Amino acid sequence: MEDLISLRGADNSVVEKKLSTLNFSLYDEDIQNKHITQFTYQNNNINEKNPLQWIDYLTVRGAHWNNRISFQIQSISYLKKCLSEMKELDFYFSSKKIIDGLIYEIYTDGCNTIELITTQSRKVYDNNTYFNFILYSNGEYEYAFATENKKYNITAIDQNNLYAKLVDLPMANRK
Repeated sequence: MEDLISLRGADNSVVEKKLSTLNFSLYDEDIQNKHITQFTYQNNNINEKNPLQWIDYLTVRGAHWNNRISFQIQSISYLKKCLSEMKELDFYFSSKKIIDGLIYEIYTDGCNTIELITTQSRKVYDNNTYFNFILYSNGEYEYAFATENKKYNITAIDQNNLYAKLVDLPMANRK
C-alpha cells in the first residue's frame, strides 16, 4: 500500500519501472484528453503473494499531485492485508456512500484519500465480489467529488458493516 501511495504522485516512467519489477506489463494506454492519460497494467503472474489483477494509473500532465492509482483484488485475505497496512499508515474511516449499487468506503490519513469500492459481477458464471482501491490526494478528492459526496454520503452508518471492522481500523483521526 505504501509503495502504491508513493507512486501516485510519480510520473509514468517511474510507475512503469516499479510495476515491471513486480511482474506487471502495460496492457493499455488511453489518452483521455490533452492533459490526462490512463495507463492500465496487467499482472502477469497473479498469486497469493501478489493477487493484484490490474493497476490503473491516471496521470495529469503538469499536475502530478492529482494523479490517481487504482487496483482490483478478489481475495478477502488480501483485503484484510491492505486494510491492516492502511491502519499502520494512520488511515481512518472517513465516510460511506452508495452510488448505482456500488458501495464506497472512504478512508484518509489527512494527505491521501482511498476509496474502497465493492462490486459484484452480474454474470451467472462469475458470482465474485471485487474490491477496488482508488488512491487520491485529499485536495483533489475533495474538489473532484464535492457534489457527489454531499449527495450520496450516508450519515447513519452501522460500523459493524464496514470493511474497516475486519482489522479495527479507526473510525476517526487518532491524532
